[in-house]
Amino acid sequence: MERPNSADTRGDTAAMLAAAGITVTPEGRDRARARLQAARERWTPARYAKLREQLGLPAHAA
Repeated sequence: MERPNSADTRGDTAAMLAAAGITVTPEGRDRARARLQAARERWTPARYAKLREQLGLPAHAA
């Protein structure tokens, strides 16, 4: 069910954030991308293996 007074911003993140009153700047995008990359780098194959072990999942859960 769609909310009657909401703009359709599913395809444009910047528009969605602007609608919520959040300004998006190129510097902010760069910071966000850097944080996402750092998080990706922390998730090494060994870390994934340890998580699978903790969760009781097989070695190669799809």
